[in-house]
Amino acid sequence: MSVGITVENVSKRFRRGERHNSLRDLVGSWLRFGPNMGEGGRAHENDFWALDNVSFDVKPGEAFGLIGPNGAGKSTMLKLLAGIMRPNRGQIKIDGRISALIEVGAGFHPDLTGRENVYLNAAILGMEREEVDRKFDEIVDFAGIGDFLDTPIKRYSSGMYARLGFSVAAHVEPDVLLVDEVLSVGDRVFRTKCLEKMRGFLERGVAVVFVSHDLRAVSAFCDRALVLANGKPAFHGPVTEAVSRYHKACLNSFTADGADEGGLVDVEPIRFMDAGGREKQTFTPGESVTVEFDVKFLHPMVRPSFGLSLIRAEDRMVVFETSSTRMNHVTPPAVEGTRCRVKYDIKLNVQPAEYVVGYHVRDRDSSMYAALEEDARIMVIGGNSCGGVVDLAPHVSVKSLESAPPPSWSKDAGRLVAS
Repeated sequence: MSVGITVENVSKRFRRGERHNSLRDLVGSWLRFGPNMGEGGRAHENDFWALDNVSFDVKPGEAFGLIGPNGAGKSTMLKLLAGIMRPNRGQIKIDGRISALIEVGAGFHPDLTGRENVYLNAAILGMEREEVDRKFDEIVDFAGIGDFLDTPIKRYSSGMYARLGFSVAAHVEPDVLLVDEVLSVGDRVFRTKCLEKMRGFLERGVAVVFVSHDLRAVSAFCDRALVLANGKPAFHGPVTEAVSRYHKACLNSFTADGADEGGLVDVEPIRFMDAGGREKQTFTPGESVTVEFDVKFLHPMVRPSFGLSLIRAEDRMVVFETSSTRMNHVTPPAVEGTRCRVKYDIKLNVQPAEYVVGYHVRDRDSSMYAALEEDARIMVIGGNSCGGVVDLAPHVSVKSLESAPPPSWSKDAGRLVAS
């Protein structure tokens, strides 16, 4: 099978704090370090690798996810794929026409109307005017901005920006489509509409690269995914496992100082008990369960905070999460060597399925985690009277609002009729 996108050992280097305010400054930088700061460029103490030795391929008709914590290099990778930047090392091969939606309002002029920006943005994406004329009504209809078509887009909301930008990009008829987190600003109905449009691309053989923090959307849409962490590949493979590795990548990006020296805490395996105190891992919908784990502090922690999450194993959907901080529970400062037992009492008002139970330990005033784990699993089995994600323990009543007595019923030719 042919390949729509091939990325081979790609690396991209930047310099912290470097800004070019004029063409003279930019040319001066090129003369010092080369236009791409490549192999021949001299190293500088402020240089850093936004991407380091990244490789993957995307076949025609395949949706490929690109996920990872903030600052992992996802947007840089998309800009390299779009040709906005060039890599310092490695090479990128793309077969066919590219359409990219990687930034809200990219290619738009705020003082021009929606109508004028359709033509401007389409031209930037490589569409001929005749092609835009032919698809203009479809673009406007998909974006849903008909009433504001002749309004300057500086008066548009971020959602209208996103709808118009995606609509133009979606009508380019690309061979390769690059979509960033920009869809998150649209409403739920429009996001669903966009995903349906992208599924249509896949049926026509378009290679799609999809960047999002919405892991449920990534799981539902993509077959494979690449997890980036600090610019390096953390995992490349089936999307279900990639989504699982995503959380580990987030932990590695927010590991507190001291973790490399043996860690800040030592946490014993998580335990699950029923209402009678019996330890088990299989429960029924609505059953009470106690979740507990013991923590030993290897370093002082001023304001310890303990989190809990319940994740559906099938699609990695976060069904529930909380923390002692959110619940306004103040834990005394911990000194080195002290131990504590964290206990959550919850009701499993969820649908029958397998669930991953996760926890975290951190100082509540810090974004750095001392521990984060999502390995323990429980099963919820048995029948349930409701659908959806959670069971809200509903009670139903139906009361007649009419004052007339209820009709009496009789049989006529085997049928019940009111009399």
